[in-house]
Amino acid sequence: MKRKIAAIVSVLMVMSVMLLACSGNGGKTGSGTDQPDNAGKGGSGGKTDNKQYVIRYDPQAHLPKKPDAQDPTEKKVLDELNQKYMDQHPNVKIELVKVPANQDRNAWLQARMMAKDAPDIFWANFEDTWTNYKKGWFMPLDDWLAKPNPYNENKIWQDTFIPGILDSVRAPDGKLYVIPADGVGVAIFYNKEIFQKLNLQEPKTWSEFMEVSAAIQADGKVPFAFNMVNKGCCDAQWSDALLHNQFLIGNIGDLDTNHNNRIDPLEIAEATKAGKMPNMDIRKQEFTLMKEWAKYWPKGFAAKYDKNEMFASGKVAMMFGGSWTISELRAMKLPFEFGAFNFPTLKKESASLSTESGAKIYGPWGPGQWIVPGYLQQDDPDKIPVIMDYLMFLSNPENISALDKETESEPNIVGAEAPAGHEVFQEDLPIIVVQHYGAYLGKAFFDKFDSALSLYLSDKLTIDEFLEQMKQFYQQGAEETISQQGS
Repeated sequence: MKRKIAAIVSVLMVMSVMLLACSGNGGKTGSGTDQPDNAGKGGSGGKTDNKQYVIRYDPQAHLPKKPDAQDPTEKKVLDELNQKYMDQHPNVKIELVKVPANQDRNAWLQARMMAKDAPDIFWANFEDTWTNYKKGWFMPLDDWLAKPNPYNENKIWQDTFIPGILDSVRAPDGKLYVIPADGVGVAIFYNKEIFQKLNLQEPKTWSEFMEVSAAIQADGKVPFAFNMVNKGCCDAQWSDALLHNQFLIGNIGDLDTNHNNRIDPLEIAEATKAGKMPNMDIRKQEFTLMKEWAKYWPKGFAAKYDKNEMFASGKVAMMFGGSWTISELRAMKLPFEFGAFNFPTLKKESASLSTESGAKIYGPWGPGQWIVPGYLQQDDPDKIPVIMDYLMFLSNPENISALDKETESEPNIVGAEAPAGHEVFQEDLPIIVVQHYGAYLGKAFFDKFDSALSLYLSDKLTIDEFLEQMKQFYQQGAEETISQQGS
């Protein structure tokens, strides 16, 4: 009997110790890679212990600043949001990191990853993740995006992004290495005074666009301030995207092998090797249209000039611009009212192979592209839940709206509000399914393509000579892309 009583007492004591251990759990609420139970509840930076966390964040254009001569706007929202977050999470400190605007981001990224001293959250365009993800530089974010966001009614985080925007940044391996919280759009800006004087309406189709341009030219003005020489951006590349996509949208089934409704660089390369790209008939129609348009550009379009200044002076009636252009033009205090319209739609009367769908450039190239270093998964896994909790906080509709009103960017979160005057970027048009030639098949491809296009538009190459060179560039670029990105 004594032995039985002793055995029972021993069992009870063991059970008591186990219950006590389970209830305390060492003062923690899960492993370092799981979202904490109290994330976003305003108590402890995503942890229930007293550990202190410093989150270093490179916010690119969201970085707070005082007004200056080049940019008279003040940016302070991120400071205010960070203070709010730190008040809710006393053991978290947010430190902002400034990367100089003239810094070569790729060189900077290479050095930071080798030294393992990158900010915990940093900015880079999503295309950079496509070319570098195999190096392990970036943390895959899919599992985190599948979790509820406690700062947005516990909705699944990925479901709070506007449709299609996450798919547009997926790397060739199908994973997400960047969170695209905001973006930018591209439109054509115009001088309303010139249009009103000539009784012109915003053109909706290519033929209307050419008629408007002819009327402006006949009145002694330059219709469009097109500039070829700004390497990397943007007029020629945007034109290629806006024209080429109107032949492709709704017609990419055999090219979109990963089924994300886009033609990514590796898919372009594989289609090139298979003889599907470039479609020479489509390309001939596209660049014939561009040459037709070129007669309405300044005579020195292949030279360097400030198109914003030219537009502000009233010498030209139209120019390309982006979401950011609105603040630039407002700061210039123009003597006339400006407006903006989307690139005109190609009808079959202008291009027989067109799908007549229209197209707009809208994508996640804003300052809110958030990337987390891949090495943190091994070096500091406990910090990851805190980082992700902070990003969930920033991406709630109210917060991202406030940030983007300062930077004239387009929020990619459902329920967020775009800045005033940005209606043109919200117009219901198909978003491009393949980017411009600058993002197709590597830098060597881009440089060759860009140079040959400039020669063609300057009457130094015929259309057939240009297209033959372009076809060779595709083959060379495809080999390089497959060697870098292929499995």
